This record gives sequence, C-alpha cells and structure tokens, in this order.
Amino acid sequence: MKKMKLIAKCFFFILIFAFAGCSSIITSTAQYQEVEVLIAQDNYIEAVSALKKSQRKYFDEKDRILYWLDLGLLNHYAQQDSSAIENLHLADNAIEELYTKSVSKGVTSMLLNDNVLDYSGEDFENLYINVFKSLSYYRQGLSEEALVEIRRLTEKFVELEQKYEKEISSLKDSINVDSEIKEIPINFYSSALSHFISMILFHNDRSYDDARISKEKLYDAFDNQPNLYSFTKPDFDTLLSFSEKSKLAFLTFVGQAPSKYEYTFSIDTFENLVIISIYENDKWTEFSTIPWEGINGGLHAKFAVPKMKKKGSIVDKIEIYVNGKYMADLTKLESIEDIAVETFKRDEAIIYLKSLARTVTKAIANEVLNKELDKKTGGGDWGGLTRLISGALINSTENADLRIAHFFPSIAYAGNVEISPGTYNLEIIYKGKNNNIIATDKFENYKVAKTKDIDFIETYLLK
Repeated sequence: MKKMKLIAKCFFFILIFAFAGCSSIITSTAQYQEVEVLIAQDNYIEAVSALKKSQRKYFDEKDRILYWLDLGLLNHYAQQDSSAIENLHLADNAIEELYTKSVSKGVTSMLLNDNVLDYSGEDFENLYINVFKSLSYYRQGLSEEALVEIRRLTEKFVELEQKYEKEISSLKDSINVDSEIKEIPINFYSSALSHFISMILFHNDRSYDDARISKEKLYDAFDNQPNLYSFTKPDFDTLLSFSEKSKLAFLTFVGQAPSKYEYTFSIDTFENLVIISIYENDKWTEFSTIPWEGINGGLHAKFAVPKMKKKGSIVDKIEIYVNGKYMADLTKLESIEDIAVETFKRDEAIIYLKSLARTVTKAIANEVLNKELDKKTGGGDWGGLTRLISGALINSTENADLRIAHFFPSIAYAGNVEISPGTYNLEIIYKGKNNNIIATDKFENYKVAKTKDIDFIETYLLK
C-alpha cells in the first residue's frame, strides 16, 4: 500500500508537470503546413528550406529521427543526394541504436504517453530508408554503396522479427493480461521494389546471374505475398535480355504514405474485470472485457491509440512517350502504404495493450491519491472536485503518439522501353481516374547511348 501511495504522489506531480508543458505530450503537425504547400508545387528545394527553418521550434531531441527522415526524403526529391544520404544515414543509425540498446519505455511514458519518448521510426520507415539511400547513392554513381543498402534492407526483415519477440516477451512480464497478448504474423518479408533496384544495379555491374536472381525474387514477392501485391505482376524479362536496342528503365513514386489519427477507448472497472468501450455511431458500445486480477470496481478513464490512415494518390495511370509517341504504361510495383499498414499491425497491438495497462495504472493511482485526500479533507464537495480535476488531468495526458514521417511516397510504379541509340524528348505523363492529365515530367534532348547498361530514370509526384 505504501508503494502505491508513493506511485500516486509521483503520478500527481508528473501530471502537473505534463499539464504545464503539454506540447511535449501532444503530436504537432504545424511544421508541415508550409512544406506541404511547396510540395504541391513540386518545389522541393524550398520545401527543404522550410523544414529546416521549423527544426528549432517543432523538433525536440526526442524527434530527431523524425526530422532526419523528413529532411532526408525532401533532400532526395530535391536531388540533393549528398544531404539525403547524410540525413537518412543519421536516421538509420539512430533507429539501430535505439533497437540495440532496447530502450526502455520508461516510467514517464507509463504515466503520460509515448509522445514523451524518443521516436524510433515505424517498421516501414526503417525498411524504406535503405531504398532511398540506395537510390541517392546510385544517382551519385556509387553502385556498390547502393547495393549495400539493398542488402541491409534484407537483413532488417530478420532483425524486426527478433525485435518483436523481445517486445512481446517484455510486455508479458510487465502487465497482467497474458491471455490478450497474441503474436501477429506480418506477411511482408520480401520487397519487389528493392529487387527491382538490385536487378538494375547487378545488371549494370555485369553481374548478370545476380540480376536474374533479383528478377526472380521480384516475381516471387508477387506470388508469395498476394495480400500486399494484389495488382498485376510486371514483366521485366525483356529488360534483362540483350538486343541491338538500348534499354530505359523507369521508377516513379506517387502520393504520400499513411498518416496517423487518434482512436479513443473508454474503460470501466468492476471487481477483477475491465470493460473496454469504443465510440461509434454517436454512442459508446462495448468493445471487449478483460479479466484483471486485483482491480476494484468503479474506476473510469479513457485512453487513445494511433491508427493509420492511407492517403493514396490522385494518380491512376502513368504513360511513357518518346518524341511524342506513346510507348508504354508504367505498372504498379509496390504499395508502400499497404506495407506501412501491414507492418504496423504488431505495433498497434502492443501499443493498445501498453496504453490500456498505463491507463488502468493511472486510474488506480488516482483513486489511491483521492482517498488519501478524502481522509485529510473529509471528502464531500472537495473530494468530488479533486476527482474531477485529477480525472481531467489523466485524460489530458492520454494522447496517442501520432508521429510519422510525412514524405515517404504511397505507391511505386515501374516499367521499361527499348529504343535505338540517339537523342530523344521523353515525357512521363501522370493521369487521373478520368484519364485527365495531372502532370508531365519532361526530359528534353535525352541522350541514349548504345550500351549493355540499363539507363535508369527516377521520378516522383507526391500527389
């Protein structure tokens, strides 16, 4: 009982501290408003400058990974490849450092929320960092470094599995809801996008057998992960075949990866039982019940968790024209947003249970504190007021951690054409669902040499 009283007092002071500095426990998105306007104008250089200006005001030390991710991606789109590599490398190393140290979620997060913690990146961000580092290295002519990044991505699939085994084990040791902890399988273990890049890198490095293997792995990603690759499998057989003509390969990113929104739950306790409700159709409805040994009845509180929401893209079709003549459509290669949602499933389940445990702990501590105050004040109206205030403080700290990198794309398209050596005007035309032209990327007087190498062109339209 003495221990619980101590926890309750600590809890009260932390709540007061949090209330005074509530910006540290609520996710801010104000820093992205100007940047989004500039991106809509395809002005990535100014978008980089705008994000840099916002760093001091909006990005604390705990948000450093988020800042490096956002800035590194904007650097990439602005073709500032050295800066892109530097910032994405900083983010990559910091994520690895947090994983390696198995950073504890800490007492403060168990009394407040995950916004107070170092942001360690979502799984899809951790994976796609290496894709964009690879592409920036390739643009600099550093093909070996580019291949290292693709190999690193492959290694991370294994590391992420190990990470979640440790997190689930730790969670079982720390909360009293073992029956609710279920391991969620993630059906993403091979990226067609990464294999497409390695296929071209190997081919241009004259490692033709490795290029063929990458192509087969790309096809396998479609065959073995149909829930994530539900679109038509592309055909890159001719891209690797030798002919008198030169090969142009295209990789285009469109849209923006998912954002997060807050989803609220309510809890009510009975003896040894917690009832969880959700707000749907303008009313609270029962969501689930969890046996919770030792809990008393009469407690009420709310907690919030993050959910992912896809942004998609207004682009429905991408066409390639050479000297004004239609040549081919690009085909969908990878839905980064689907993979983001899929890989978030395990985090979502863990966050839910941790948030539930945290809220129950706070509710119990709050009741202990209020009973102590009742003894000193006689309860009555004063007791009702203290409960009202402390309950409001609890709810004010239960904010979902909505941090997420804002500038990963939503979908990757790829394709290729064969043309004779010469100088051409190339156009990549983006169309909407009504076949309306949204935007056009032009490459005028583009020189195509006679070579066995695959000429690789990357574009992006974050709409």
